[in-house]
Amino acid sequence: MTEPDPFAAPPGFDDDDDIPTIDHAMMHSDVDFEAGMSSLPLVSLALMIACALVFAFQVVGGARIDVDRLSAIGALVPDRVRDGEVWRLVSATFLHGNFDHLLGNMLMLFILGMACEHAFGRPQFILLYVASGIFGSLCSLMGGRVSVGASGAIFGLAGALIVLFWRHRGRLHLRDRRIGVVLAGWAGYQFLLGLINPNVDNLAHLGGLLGGAALGLILRPAVLDGRDEVSTHPVSLAGMVLSCGGLGATALFFLPRLLR
Repeated sequence: MTEPDPFAAPPGFDDDDDIPTIDHAMMHSDVDFEAGMSSLPLVSLALMIACALVFAFQVVGGARIDVDRLSAIGALVPDRVRDGEVWRLVSATFLHGNFDHLLGNMLMLFILGMACEHAFGRPQFILLYVASGIFGSLCSLMGGRVSVGASGAIFGLAGALIVLFWRHRGRLHLRDRRIGVVLAGWAGYQFLLGLINPNVDNLAHLGGLLGGAALGLILRPAVLDGRDEVSTHPVSLAGMVLSCGGLGATALFFLPRLLR
């Protein structure tokens, strides 16, 4: 009588069929970018409401198309910024030249804001928006003209998303991967309009785009690293506090002029 082999496979066991394997999908699982995205981006909506209220006061105060009045209340005036009124780097992003200008910017803010709040979390989104607006304003100063509008900050949101989608293209699943191309095409189209229309501030657009893209390399993607983890991280909270402090300091100088 022979002893059973302790290392022998049990009856019915097929080496080729029953050994578990790790396939490509298990090693490279994608995160659905749109999953869990809120259709009510609260910070973006708050910014939109603020811009709309500022525009309403512009209309009431006669500063809708009056360059002198816009300059007095908070437009980006290079000479005044150099004289120390640095708060204009932010206040100018809440002013708009006309209703079409406001409507176009708010539409893009809603769309890109929804994606960015989801991608980076609200604390980092506030930093991204404010910092991109400042980058746009700083770049606009080189043009030497009076400027208003949120488009520099909005271009920053587009820049951050383009970098996010490119940098994490192996981890993020986009239901339509052409979205990065669409964003780049939209930015290019806006720059083309700026070449045709002298009233469009392409320098602000460029500054915002580059600033947002740079931040897109630095900010942690909450959609990948965990929303709670990223949003409660000390660095994220410090950036939010710094940005909110900048908005508050701007309001101290801006609102008294707007409400006169």
